[in-house]
Amino acid sequence: MIQKKIYDAIIVGSGAAGGIAAHVLVNKGLNVLLLEIGPKWDPQSIFHTEHSWPYEMPYRGFGKPGQYNGLWKVNAYTEHLYVNPRVDKYALAPGTDFHWTRIHAVGGRTNTWARVSLRFSEWDFKGKSMQDGAGEDWPIAYQDLDPYYAKAETLMGVFGTREGLDVLPDGVYQWATPPARCGEARLIAGGRKIGIPVIPIRKAMILGNYNGRAACHYCGACDYGCSTSSRFNTLDAIIPGLTGRKNFTLRPYAAVHRVLLDRNTGRARGVEFIDTRNKLTYEARAKVVVLGAGAMESTRILLNSKTREHANGLANSSGALGHYIMDNFKSGFVGGYLPILKGSTIFNDDGAGGGHVYIPRHTNIKGGRKVAALRGWQFQPGTGSNMFPGYARSIDGFGSEFKRSVREQSPARIGIAGFGECLADFNNYCEIDPDGLKDRYGIPQLRFHAKWGENDLKMADLMYDNAEEILRAAGAEIIPFQRRIPPPPGDATHEVGTARMGDDPKTSVLNKWNQAHDINNLFVLDGAAFVSLAEKNCTLTIAALAWRASEYLAEELKSKK
Repeated sequence: MIQKKIYDAIIVGSGAAGGIAAHVLVNKGLNVLLLEIGPKWDPQSIFHTEHSWPYEMPYRGFGKPGQYNGLWKVNAYTEHLYVNPRVDKYALAPGTDFHWTRIHAVGGRTNTWARVSLRFSEWDFKGKSMQDGAGEDWPIAYQDLDPYYAKAETLMGVFGTREGLDVLPDGVYQWATPPARCGEARLIAGGRKIGIPVIPIRKAMILGNYNGRAACHYCGACDYGCSTSSRFNTLDAIIPGLTGRKNFTLRPYAAVHRVLLDRNTGRARGVEFIDTRNKLTYEARAKVVVLGAGAMESTRILLNSKTREHANGLANSSGALGHYIMDNFKSGFVGGYLPILKGSTIFNDDGAGGGHVYIPRHTNIKGGRKVAALRGWQFQPGTGSNMFPGYARSIDGFGSEFKRSVREQSPARIGIAGFGECLADFNNYCEIDPDGLKDRYGIPQLRFHAKWGENDLKMADLMYDNAEEILRAAGAEIIPFQRRIPPPPGDATHEVGTARMGDDPKTSVLNKWNQAHDINNLFVLDGAAFVSLAEKNCTLTIAALAWRASEYLAEELKSKK
């Protein structure tokens, strides 16, 4: 079924990339169609588990025995939000593993993201030339993205403090980070003793009413959504400002599976999608096609768009499409106990969700420590009282005595975990499953070939030593722990890199404007464009890249280039 209207731009996906693109292009006056595979949620009803206590949930929120084993982020609190990989399966090549976390709804994973908003540094964009010769440099520099970081931060509403660190550039902050909790204050003092900075964290959470959104009320249930719109997501912070505009159309329940080409010009003419409610196929047309569905989903669309002229997938003359999957590996899971805080007062308003402090990269940088692995890592400590005292499993006892012990230790427990930089590897890739696996809509599904490299595993082990050192410096007693191989790629939900940008069309999919080398009216704005992945959370960089590319796209379209 072909729709007659020709839009200026079709955007596929409504999360950190697609949502930002819609915001920019609509406000530039372009006529935009935004397609999203899932529904448009009502935040007041969809996040109904946000404030539920474990004792109010079946099986105390853990589900039936074995129900959620091996699933990351999918549990009794969130199963209505996430795609269950046991139901909507993808394929894995023998000897490899990958965790693909998906939310099919307007806003995508911005509905539940961790909110940590960090800028990449000049070193991160020029890792090959400025650090150690590994990988490739980006075709852009930090200065190119700086103004777009600022625009994204201002739209989101980010709290933080200016620290003057080269490795972690300062941003535009509407509020200072909430004060450090007692355990975090101990970490700051301990880090000072051993020369490791512990600074206020930076998050896209509003601490005062901001652009129609309500201030955070410190409930701490951010992982289950936010009914007050205090954490940034595109559903609450962008879509309301576009809804009702004559040049904006949102179509939910639209599973895009193919970019369509004009046979005469070789340019993109639109997309084909399945309405997930009636299962009918539709064609939407536009002057420009923008993919922002998430790195893996955008890549799947391009691979499924193959034609006789593009036998290996669209925009893939380089052969790089689908390759160089990266994700931050998670390691350094070390817990401790601060005797000085045992039995101290428990506060229900113990700050914004998650930690208030951050330990930036301090290895293999100027003035930092040299370690026996390339690049570096960050830590995001956790301390303070919260709804889920997981440590209670390790406390002996029963009844009132057991409860007393749990309460006493609640403010005294402290833990450190972090993310390391994964090096890009051509052999980490995805492809359309050769055995014919399809999703629930009949769209060919991906098969992943992904595993950690030697440098990744070496760094993951070093992170345990560093985490233990920091905790001891803070005065913590270390709880016995077991060193583990990091969870599979994808587990950090920072997956990027499958349509990398570059100056050379022979080795990259996109140019420096996120524009396909092969098809100049096709753009990919999400994490697929990444050339490398720093140790930092990547959402803010995705948003900044999308903003920059969208402004370029709008100017090019208006000038009829």
